[in-house]
Amino acid sequence: MHEYSYSEAISFFKKLPHFEPPKENNIPAKDLFSLDAELALLEKLGNPQYGLRYVHVAGTNGKGSTVAYLTSILIESGKRVGTFASPFLFRYNELFKVDNVEISDEDFANIFSQIKPAYDELAAENIFPSEYEILTAMSFIYFRKKSCNIVVMEVSMGGRVDTTNVIPAPFVTVITPISYDHMSILGNTLTEIATEKAGIIKTGTSVITPRQNREVEKVLEDVCSKKATSLAYFTPPELISRNLQGQSFKLDGTTYHTKLLGTYQIDNAAEAIYTAQKLDQKGFKISEDAIARGIAKTEWFGRFTVVKENPYIIIDGGHNRQGAAVLRKSLEEYFPGKKITFILGILADKEVDIILDELMPIAEKCYITTVPNKRTMEPRALAKMVEKRGVQAIIVDDKDFSLDKIQEANEIICIAGSLYLIKKFDLQYFD
Repeated sequence: MHEYSYSEAISFFKKLPHFEPPKENNIPAKDLFSLDAELALLEKLGNPQYGLRYVHVAGTNGKGSTVAYLTSILIESGKRVGTFASPFLFRYNELFKVDNVEISDEDFANIFSQIKPAYDELAAENIFPSEYEILTAMSFIYFRKKSCNIVVMEVSMGGRVDTTNVIPAPFVTVITPISYDHMSILGNTLTEIATEKAGIIKTGTSVITPRQNREVEKVLEDVCSKKATSLAYFTPPELISRNLQGQSFKLDGTTYHTKLLGTYQIDNAAEAIYTAQKLDQKGFKISEDAIARGIAKTEWFGRFTVVKENPYIIIDGGHNRQGAAVLRKSLEEYFPGKKITFILGILADKEVDIILDELMPIAEKCYITTVPNKRTMEPRALAKMVEKRGVQAIIVDDKDFSLDKIQEANEIICIAGSLYLIKKFDLQYFD
């Protein structure tokens, strides 16, 4: 077996096509996708997805935070926890972790070296697994190598044909709030979108979800009925206190504290708590103390994260209508009556009008920039849309961009519009 270096492995992935929304055609976009190539790759590798125990997490918003909470709880319970979560921002290594530690460069190169011969055999047959299909397969090999007790798999997009949906029935399936996003692929109605996301539900699992739009609930109930699978809606938590240092809330008589901000984070915490309790019922031995410690220790960068004070600078990666709505709600609650200076970059395939309709009523002004992604919206076009809503738009050149200039005269700054926008900022600046 040829031993590839880490740099050779990364070079291989960078040459593969990354996700792009499909072009207009008469075939429903969601039907352009298939798991056949990934399943063929896994077959050649001896089906490493088997022999592991899973929690599978899908939804539109809150997946990452819910995964972070649940991972923290499981670590506090003494479990060896594998986590597969996307997208990565800076390095491929971010995609899979064990006990919250990224895979090392050495392990990444070693596992890639195991997979590459199988990929080459398939390529010779004109079968080409995609970037994320290969990475997902790598994660299974890594989690088995590390003898993980349980693996938390986050769906990248949709569910039915997501690269993670090759796993056997998980112990628990988690469905976070479902809203409109990736509509060119998943569908234009909540029923269509929910159907795609419910595609991860398998016979033998237990499904946990918050109360949702009735259109979404009907889809989940119908799928669970057909799969003979239990479905549980969880009780919303009761807020006790909330400030810029964290939040306390009560759930079924027990009080918890989280460092994560954002009005929605206590709901994500509640979903993780109920998932942990369901796992305990299934023999994983997770105590209430471990749950409380896990919630308290959870960290998750990029979701209403205060990175600096005096002035306040907040980074939020919400990128769809629901994300914009909860961001506005959080800003209004933490900074009542204040106007916000936004640093804004949005991908062109998002619901830009709806996002701006949510955020511009609380905007003082907007600095418009590009997102470091080829799907970025052109700044002049975005600026026109902002100004149409009566808000001053200032286009900033990437070369001259300086947070120091922006924050001199403003009290509250929010970097928003895309998770990928975080790439533009030197995080050491905020230390």
